[in-house]
Amino acid sequence: MANQFDVVTQLTSGYLPESDRAVRLQEFTRELGWRPTDRLDLPTLRRIASAQLLVEHGLENSAVVSFLQSPKQYSTLSSEERQSLLSVSYNNLVDWHVVIDGSAAINFVYVRTRVPTSVERHEFSRENYESLRSEMFEQTVGRRPNPNIPALDDALMRTISLWKRSLSAELGNSVTNAQLARFFNALVFVRALEDQRKRLSPNEEDLLLSRWSQKGGPSNVRTLLTDVLRDLIESDIPKFLFNESDLATFDRLDRDALHSLLVDFYENRFAPYRYDFAVISKHALSRIYEQYVSLLRQDESAQLSLLPQMPSQFSDKSQGAVYTPQFIARFFARFLREHIPPYQFKRLRTIDPACGSGIFLRTLLEFQCDPTNDALRPELIEAAFLNAVGLDRDPNAVAATQLSLSLLYLVLTDRLPKGLSVFQKDFFDLVPAPPQAQAPFDAVLINPPFVSRDVQDARTRAHLVDFLGSHGSCRVDLYLAFLKDAVERLLPGGGFGLFVLPHSFLLSKSAQGMRSWLLEQCFVHCLADLSAIRVFEDTNIYVILLIIQKKTKNLPEVKATIVKCQDQVGHALQDAIEGKRIEGKFYSIHDVEQSAFKPEGWQVLAPTEAAIDSRLSSLPLLEEFLEVRQGVVTGADDIFVIENHLVPNDEYSLFVPLLRDKEMCPYTVPKRTSQSVFLPYFNGTKVTEKKLRSEFPKTWAYLLRHRGRLEKRGALSRYRKAWWEPMWPREPDTLLRPKLLVPHLVIMPRFALDGRGRYAVSHSPFFIARIRTDEVHILKMMLAILNSSVCFWHIQTHSHVYRHGYTMLESKTLKRTPVPDINRWTSSEKKRLLGLVEKRLRAEKQETDILNAEIDALVSDAYGLTSNERRALGLEEARI
Repeated sequence: MANQFDVVTQLTSGYLPESDRAVRLQEFTRELGWRPTDRLDLPTLRRIASAQLLVEHGLENSAVVSFLQSPKQYSTLSSEERQSLLSVSYNNLVDWHVVIDGSAAINFVYVRTRVPTSVERHEFSRENYESLRSEMFEQTVGRRPNPNIPALDDALMRTISLWKRSLSAELGNSVTNAQLARFFNALVFVRALEDQRKRLSPNEEDLLLSRWSQKGGPSNVRTLLTDVLRDLIESDIPKFLFNESDLATFDRLDRDALHSLLVDFYENRFAPYRYDFAVISKHALSRIYEQYVSLLRQDESAQLSLLPQMPSQFSDKSQGAVYTPQFIARFFARFLREHIPPYQFKRLRTIDPACGSGIFLRTLLEFQCDPTNDALRPELIEAAFLNAVGLDRDPNAVAATQLSLSLLYLVLTDRLPKGLSVFQKDFFDLVPAPPQAQAPFDAVLINPPFVSRDVQDARTRAHLVDFLGSHGSCRVDLYLAFLKDAVERLLPGGGFGLFVLPHSFLLSKSAQGMRSWLLEQCFVHCLADLSAIRVFEDTNIYVILLIIQKKTKNLPEVKATIVKCQDQVGHALQDAIEGKRIEGKFYSIHDVEQSAFKPEGWQVLAPTEAAIDSRLSSLPLLEEFLEVRQGVVTGADDIFVIENHLVPNDEYSLFVPLLRDKEMCPYTVPKRTSQSVFLPYFNGTKVTEKKLRSEFPKTWAYLLRHRGRLEKRGALSRYRKAWWEPMWPREPDTLLRPKLLVPHLVIMPRFALDGRGRYAVSHSPFFIARIRTDEVHILKMMLAILNSSVCFWHIQTHSHVYRHGYTMLESKTLKRTPVPDINRWTSSEKKRLLGLVEKRLRAEKQETDILNAEIDALVSDAYGLTSNERRALGLEEARI
C-alpha cells in the first residue's frame, strides 16, 4: 500500500499524466474511505487545482475535493482564485469544498456563507495522515455554520421567478406558462452549450451578452439565441430542444430589459458565485428542475390586475404534483446498481410513468454512465438513454426532462441526442403509448401523484373504479392506479418496482386490496418508513419508500429490509444499501420474512418494538372495558355550532356545551367552553318538527334562516333526515354521561375525563364504560392507561400519520388497543393507581409532570415492560 502522503504529493505536483492521475486518485479514495461519484476536469482551474473529485458520504453529504497545484496553498489564494475554486461546489449544489495542498494541510470549507468559511484545518505528514481520512469530513459536517446565501437551486429559481413576473408584465400579461417554459428552456440550453465550450476555451467572452451589445447585432432574442446556437453547434438542433418559432412571442422585449435578464443568467445576484451551466447541467440540473417545473406549472390566471401576480409554487391538488428529493432518487439508483449484475445494470429498460422533471431517470443514467468508470463506451451510453422512458401529462415537465437528459448526454458524449424516449401522456388517455413505452421493463421508478377522492374529478373516479376493479375499495387514491400499472409493466420474474408512496398505504382499508394483490405478485425487498421526516417540506404528505421484485418460479424468496427512520435519513438509507443492520436512536434497519406482511396492514417497527408489539397482542383489548363512540356529526358545523351568547336564553335545553379539540388537555376538562351544539332532544326524547316550531320558536327561526344551506346536504335523502336535523346528533343517554374524551388528531396523549357528562364533542372519539356500575372508577383507570407512554406508542404505531406529524385517532384502531387486565389487579394496585389519578385531576400545573411520571411508571409495570424495552420506547426518563 502506497503511503498516502506520497500520493498527495504526486497529486498536487501537477506533472502527472492523466492515466497516472486516475490511478493515484483511485488509491487516495480507496485507502482513505472517500466515495467518489465523478472526476472533474475543468480547464479554467488547471492553474489552481491539478485534480478534483466529487464525493458523496451518505445520500446527503457531498463535497468537492481539490488538490491544489504546488506550491499554492488555500490560505494564499487570491479572492478571485478562491471564488473560481469554490464555485465548483456551489454550482454542483454541494455545500462543502475540501482543499488539499502541497504544504501538507487539508481545509474543510463551507461555501454557503457570503465569505466562505474555513470550518476546520488540519496538517498531515508522512508519519501521520489520519486527517486525510473521510471520517474527518463526516465529523466536520456536523459543525457547519448557518448559511447566509441561498443554495444554487433556490438562487436560480428566484431569478426565474423574478423574470417570469417581469416578462409577463412587459408583454401585457399575455404570455402563457407554456411560452415562458420554452423561453427559459432555450436560454438554459444555450447557456449550457456556451459554458460547455468554455471548458476548452476558458478565456472566451460571454457570447449572448457580447452579441446582444454589438452594433448591428440581432434585433430580438429569438434571432440572438438562434445565431449563438449556430456558432456553438454545427449539426442540426433537435426540434424537441429548440424551436425558433416557439420564441416569437418574445420578439417585443425591450433591449435593456433583455440585457439585464442575460446578465442575471451569468452573474448570480443572490450569491458571490458566477453561474457555470456546464457544471450545473452535469449534476445539479435534475434537482433544480424539480422546482423549475413546479414554478412554471402555476395556474394560468384570468383575473385582471394592475400589477403582475407573484409566481408561487404550484399546488393543484387535483394533479398531485409533488417532486422528489435527490436523496431518494440516489437511493433507488444505488439499490438497482447493488442488486443487478454490472452488465445488465448498464442495459436496463426503465420507465418513470409520472416523470416530472426526470429526476429518477437522470439520476439512474448518471449511475449507469458513471464517468469514473474508464470502461464506459459510447454505445453503452447510447443504449442507456434510449432505454430510459419517461411519461408525464404536463408538457412543461416533458420539456424539462428532455432538456435535462439532453444536457447530461452532451456532457458525457460532447454531442446532443437525436431523440429521447420521453413522451406526454395522461394516465387515463385511451391513446396507446409509443412503442418505446410498452412493457415489460426491468425497473419502474415512480413518485406517483397522490390525489384523494375528495379532489378527484368525476372522470378520474370512474376510470379508477374500472382500472382497479376488485383491488380498489372505499375512497381510493389515484396513486393506487399508478402502483397497479407499474407492477403490470414489470418484467415477469425479476423486474424491480421502486415507489414513493403515502404512509397511508401501510394501513388504510382502501389500499388493502392492492396490498393483497401486490403480495401475490411480488416480493418486498425494502420498506423504508420516512413518516417522521418532512420529506416534502411544503406539504402535509408523509411517505414510505417501497421496493418490490416481480415473482417467478425460479426466484427464491428474499428477506425484506425494514428501515424505520426518525432522523438522519441520508445515513439510514446509505447504511441500508451497504447491508448494515442497526437499532439506534435515529433509525433502525433489520430484516423480516415475507410472511411479516399481512394484507390487513403492514407494521414498520424496530426489532425491540416488534417484540413489545407481539407481547402486547396477548393482552385484553380496550373494547372489552370501554365502548368507543364517535362524537356529533352535524354535516354543517358552521350552522349547528354557535357561540354560547347566541343561544336563545329560554331555549338552552336544545343546546349542549361543545368541547372542541383544541380545548382538550390531558386528564381534565375545562370548567366552561365558548360554544354549544344544537342537539334536538328534550328530556331524553327526540323533538319533532311540530314541537320545535311551537315550543322553541327562536331556534326554529334561526334554522329557517339557513334552510337553503341545510337542504343542500347531499346525505339528507340517503339517510332520511329532515332538513333541520344534524346528520348524526347522538342520543343524550350515550353522549351526556361520564366519559373519556380525546381530540381526533393528536401529537401527544390528551385523553381527559368528563366525569359529569357535561360536554358534547364533534367528530372526535369518546369512550363510555361497558358496565355502568362503578363506571367512573373504570374510566379513571383507563384514563391513566390511555395517557401512558406505552399505550400511546401502540396507538401511534397502528394509526395513520396525518398533517404536521399528528396521529389520527379512529374507533377501529382504538378498540383494538391492548391494555393491562384490570380485572386481575389486586385491590391495593387499583387503589394506588386511582389515588394517583385523583391527585392528577386536582393537581396544580407545577405538579403535573411529577404525577405524570409516576402514573406512567406504574402503567409500564402493569404492561410488563423490561428495562431495555422502556429505553427503546424512551420511557426511562419518564420513570426517573
